[in-house]
Amino acid sequence: MDDPLLPATDHQMALAGLARLNRWSRGDAGLWRRIQAEARSIAPRTLRVLDIATGSGDLPIRLCQRASLSQLPIHFSACDLNPTALEVAGQAAEKANVSIEFFQLDAVADPIPAGFDVIMVSLFLHHLSDDQIVNLLTKLSQATQRMILVNDLARSRWNYHLVWLAGRILSRSPVVHFDGPVSVQAAFTKAELMELATKAGLTNAEVYSQFPARWQLTWSKCQ
Repeated sequence: MDDPLLPATDHQMALAGLARLNRWSRGDAGLWRRIQAEARSIAPRTLRVLDIATGSGDLPIRLCQRASLSQLPIHFSACDLNPTALEVAGQAAEKANVSIEFFQLDAVADPIPAGFDVIMVSLFLHHLSDDQIVNLLTKLSQATQRMILVNDLARSRWNYHLVWLAGRILSRSPVVHFDGPVSVQAAFTKAELMELATKAGLTNAEVYSQFPARWQLTWSKCQ
């Protein structure tokens, strides 16, 4: 999906497949636990959350639905570089009847907007070089008011085969079939991720495994 020449129809099909994989892997569950705790800690003030490289917007949509059910005051924004992804995300949010602000942003090259309590990044770091990751994490730590949440694939032989199988069961997209296993190969171990976080100045970051096939990094500015 990184190919700028990828036809819009193929991109949309790949985004739909990735959204199904996210639902299957419950990528929103670990994120929600942290976001919910932050929202409760500052209530009744509204917690402002930004999702970087949102893709189809499926994660902020499900998180927005969770916030509505919990009756917590949380406002979600989401950005992506690709206009096709933003169009798909906007349509999905409208269909789900949730209010999310979408906008275009190159998270690697552009400044990260200030004013957000929580900034989250899912399934994006493995697309970047080590230097780009350190730069991005540094920018996020400077922009966020309270917390960074990063959710991504964990590199292992088991996860490679698991993602290969899940991609073929849950999606007919050739892009998903190719990108899934390749993304696991490009992903990080816990030790590698902690080293990158430390280089970015996130010395109190926590990294833990999230079944299946993922890890989550949490960094709090308030500690």
